[in-house]
Amino acid sequence: MQTPEMVNALIGSSVSVDDAQCRLNEYAKIFSRSEEINRMSPVNLLQKTFSGYAETPLLSTQYFNASVASFVSSFAGFMSVERDFEQPTGLFYWYDVLGVTNMRTILPNLGPDQYQDIQSMGTFTSEVAVSGTAYTEILGRKIIPSTLRVKVVDPDGGNYELIDNGQGQLMAIAGKLATSSINYLNGKVEFTLGAAPAAADGKNPSITIVGKEDVVGTPCNTNGASNAHAYDKRVLGKLQQIALTTVPDMLVAEYDIPSLAAVRKSIGGDMAAFLFGKLRELYTKIINYRLVSTLEEGYNGNVMNDLDMTVNSTDQSGKFMDYRSRIDLFDSYLIEVESEIAKKSFKACKTTAYVAGNRAANQFQKGGQIGKWEKNTNMTYVNDLLGWYNGIPVLRSLDVNEDAGEGTFYAIHKTDDGQMAPLARGIFMPLTDTPTVGSYDNPAQMASGIFYQEGVRYMAPELVQKVTFKVGR
Repeated sequence: MQTPEMVNALIGSSVSVDDAQCRLNEYAKIFSRSEEINRMSPVNLLQKTFSGYAETPLLSTQYFNASVASFVSSFAGFMSVERDFEQPTGLFYWYDVLGVTNMRTILPNLGPDQYQDIQSMGTFTSEVAVSGTAYTEILGRKIIPSTLRVKVVDPDGGNYELIDNGQGQLMAIAGKLATSSINYLNGKVEFTLGAAPAAADGKNPSITIVGKEDVVGTPCNTNGASNAHAYDKRVLGKLQQIALTTVPDMLVAEYDIPSLAAVRKSIGGDMAAFLFGKLRELYTKIINYRLVSTLEEGYNGNVMNDLDMTVNSTDQSGKFMDYRSRIDLFDSYLIEVESEIAKKSFKACKTTAYVAGNRAANQFQKGGQIGKWEKNTNMTYVNDLLGWYNGIPVLRSLDVNEDAGEGTFYAIHKTDDGQMAPLARGIFMPLTDTPTVGSYDNPAQMASGIFYQEGVRYMAPELVQKVTFKVGR
């Protein structure tokens, strides 16, 4: 069922070719399950539950085409990662590459790297200048716990060693050590001796620190250490999951037999084509609404709200009397938005789409005055891909709430491999037909419907930045 036109359209609504391929693979699984349901024979009992496609003005391929067209033309490819669900409620898996807490990845796809103080492995020796009883040495090495030794040569009082107990402290025989501490991360060693080493019989005292460096390590090696970065250099590969529930829904097309005949006779119209177009439009609107409403209602991060585009602004655009300068101001502010989303994700340092309310969308379009805006000439509905601002898709949605005198938009990021996005979309059932039914009150009236089952929820809130600003003219 794949056509070059469909594949090209899918690539156009994805962040990369790899992302488009991931979506195509999921769609193949989704529709193969739908075909099993609709593949019926005269003896199949499912015939009593599901109508034959001949009973409705829609052809079997049009359900497939309507689903694919809606998937491709909706916001789903920009805002979500889509998965085929084998059960109505299940686990949505993805590579766990977020977070910087203990035992999470330290070289994640998203999130700050933790790799300070990496040194080459090996045994080290450090001489300490003898001067009194208190000593502080910063070795600049990550030490393997329990390997540190402080060798004290005291010709006057006798030689001895201070031994690392593996818990950030040194041990010694009674009377030789007062206090001590070890930082295994940077090699800071502090200790206070019971008495200062002194020369005797022509021999000078000395203090030598020996130990072994750790660049691999295991979590147990740092238990008890006074080390704020105990897990910085550990990589834990695993899958993360969230529970996602799909919800059944239905779309109904109502018509009457005289109208079908009249349309066919008077203008040669094809009611099936008309219903297909309306079916696609309605389903696309529902997909977009669920994505945008989930994005908006579930957002709990900071809101950037310090941009004032009004003429009477005292600190920003009010300083500029010409129209062009305020457009430049908005363009420069997007750099700050990009920086904010970069701080959240650390490696996702670019915005891949803007989801904008109507006023915010108007401001993006004004970028055409400075050569930053390209209009989408294939728009079919107000909530659609409006165009591209500096090459980044701008999705206009009237479902984004905007207060009076303000514009609101969301800057989002989806990874190029198609594995992470702000939202997760699980699809249990694509568009599937129901029986055509008539009305007992009016036999000329008929209705046929389709049902589908899917669900949406937040996947990675770190990949979204909300912006509100005072709009100008």
